[in-house]
Amino acid sequence: HGYKAFDHEDDASVLTLFASETGTAQRVAEDFAAACTLSAGATAMDDLEVDDIDGKTCVFFISTCGQGAMPHNGKEFLKQLDARKEPFKEGTRFLMFGLGDSSYYFFVKAAKDVEQRLVELGATKILAAMGTGDDSAEGGMEEGLHDWLDNVWPALEVTPPTEIPHIEPIKVSYSDKAVIRPEDDQRALNQFYHSDSIHAVSTPIISNKLMCREGYNRDFRTIRLAKPSELDYELGDALEIFPHNDPERVSEFLHNYSADFGEMTVVNLHSWGIDGEISLGALFTYVLDLFGK
Repeated sequence: HGYKAFDHEDDASVLTLFASETGTAQRVAEDFAAACTLSAGATAMDDLEVDDIDGKTCVFFISTCGQGAMPHNGKEFLKQLDARKEPFKEGTRFLMFGLGDSSYYFFVKAAKDVEQRLVELGATKILAAMGTGDDSAEGGMEEGLHDWLDNVWPALEVTPPTEIPHIEPIKVSYSDKAVIRPEDDQRALNQFYHSDSIHAVSTPIISNKLMCREGYNRDFRTIRLAKPSELDYELGDALEIFPHNDPERVSEFLHNYSADFGEMTVVNLHSWGIDGEISLGALFTYVLDLFGK
């Protein structure tokens, strides 16, 4: 584990748990667990039993979906927590970070529900105030996260990280091909969109209306989509949309980064569901977010 304060995962003194509907809370939890020298990794709440946190120090990252609902991978944990009668052992401590949007009435309700029940069962809050990541804040969710982390590290007696070592290597190599056909690029992109972790479908955009002033640091839009028959969507569900980067800016980025390659350069890629050749132009335009906020 290198920089970690333990040799085996079972010896980690901090459990990092998340309940995430769209993946944001999971990503934040994984980044925290990678940075925290006392934590082995991030785990979905439903992958543990409530008994597993008894006597432990836990850090929760919980988003709220729909009308104050718990994400799907935290519902069973909350059900067990509500049903529990026996108080937690002394030494059961926790930190809570709730993610949501304060423009909704049930802002961070799922995190508040877990926090309240933990306290009722005798667990100790390490910090008096829950951390909140607010998508409607001027600085977005990250603003609240950074403010919260400034208090978390000293509370856990952990040195704040100078670098978060969560970057994972990908399997990629240059191809012998000098150029790739557009249909081969599209075939690789279809592998990405239809991979096990995404299952995306294509549908026309009926309208796309900007809801905030030009130049605002967040992009709020009302987007109307035609509903394809293969897309099941119910009230409260979260819908993920896959935008793309400006091809001209991608070309400029690649040429500024290195004179050795550009948007026409072909690589063999074995990541993100893609297994084969793709141009760097297609990869950096449609798969990787270069300029998003």
